[in-house]
Amino acid sequence: MPETKAKQTRLLVGTELNPIAGKKPVGIFMAAVALVGFAIITYRLFFYVFEYDPKYYTVDYGNFNVLSYFTIQSNIFAYLYFLCAGLAILGVKKARRFGFNGTVGALVTVYVLVAGLVYNAGFPLGMTPPLTWDTPAHAMNSFMQCYYHMFMPVVTVALWCFPFTNEKLGKKTALLAGVYPLAYSIFSMVRGPLMEPTYYPYPFYNPDFIWGTFAGDKPMNVVGAYGLIAVLLVFGIGVFIAVAALVVRIHNKRIEH
Repeated sequence: MPETKAKQTRLLVGTELNPIAGKKPVGIFMAAVALVGFAIITYRLFFYVFEYDPKYYTVDYGNFNVLSYFTIQSNIFAYLYFLCAGLAILGVKKARRFGFNGTVGALVTVYVLVAGLVYNAGFPLGMTPPLTWDTPAHAMNSFMQCYYHMFMPVVTVALWCFPFTNEKLGKKTALLAGVYPLAYSIFSMVRGPLMEPTYYPYPFYNPDFIWGTFAGDKPMNVVGAYGLIAVLLVFGIGVFIAVAALVVRIHNKRIEH
């Protein structure tokens, strides 16, 4: 009997499950967080009335353009992970390989956390639209922003402190965390000038914005602008890798205790 039970507490990859992986309330909570997140995305895509504000949005491309944002993409990734983890905790064994995967969990945690930190840092800099609650539509929009950028980072980091398995993560996981942001950044910079009209999801991908910010009234220098973007990109990828290294360290330390 003990041997059978031991086999039931193992993943297909051979790692042992930790106590939290058997807590059904945690599974229900994670699945609920994912389902609410997917409902919000659905509402944003099909029912939300987009209000164009030239101060914060360079171009009005309508509802579906929201999918071009790193925050939305990372949140969709997180909802998939939360749903699989929740189902795995509730006994769906096929969901374990993704939901209990330490590398996937680390990447989700890093991406959601960095997106949340950047968004909230934009408030004092005047680069993040203020949250307004004066009408039902504005309140819903503010709720969505809080869900993406405030609720999800806090919940994801909190859950990360309680590993599902005893699987240790290596240094490669931290380096892997920089791949997607790099690919996303390159795609955004290439796509930007090809759009009609020109569109960048974030101003730091826009050479005109970067040159104006650092060079002031000096004549535009395309090479110089992209040189500055390259420096910022290296720094940004470094931030993702550094945060990932910290996330991996927290995970491994929690397993040891």
